[in-house]
Amino acid sequence: MTSDPLPAHSLAEAYLYLMATPCPRCGRGPLRGEDARPEPGDGRARLTISVRCGVCGSQDEYVFTVPTDRLSLEALGATGPAGRLNPTDQPSQILDVGQWIMLFRMITEAASKHRDKIEARRLGYEAAQCLEEALKFYDEDNDLPPDDALFHESSRRRRREHPGEFSRERLIELRAKLPTLDTMEASQFVSRKAKRKWWAWWR
Repeated sequence: MTSDPLPAHSLAEAYLYLMATPCPRCGRGPLRGEDARPEPGDGRARLTISVRCGVCGSQDEYVFTVPTDRLSLEALGATGPAGRLNPTDQPSQILDVGQWIMLFRMITEAASKHRDKIEARRLGYEAAQCLEEALKFYDEDNDLPPDDALFHESSRRRRREHPGEFSRERLIELRAKLPTLDTMEASQFVSRKAKRKWWAWWR
């Protein structure tokens, strides 16, 4: 179990953290999270998620905190701004810029292979948000992210070896190819109730 709760902006961000985090035992994954067990708190709810590694089968628990109002909206299946990973301008404290770029690639690939067009478009909505989360780490006058935007050695190594993947201009160009979040949220594929939680697309 993690020693200190990990501060997430939403339940969805907590599950994305598990998707992007390697297994602490075998170094692979993915970590498959069960349903979160919430404990209401004053302002922030404490969530415990049991996980199992998809490769070695080891089990563990991760603890997160999420704003109570956000958790209530997600539990109701709210759409619009309530459905966003992070409605604030602040970057994630648990996922770094490299992980958001990796998640964008993973979710985009999953969307391209999905047979259900509505679910594929919903995944596209989440992929677009991953790009926006990555861009929150950048300074406007620098094409590469600052050092404090890289929490993990794996991300720092990727920036050294493949700096083009971290180009702010490249991410902006990728984002420009997609509709705005407001446009996506106004469309039927986002407002319609999902068949399952989008972050469980691997199940």
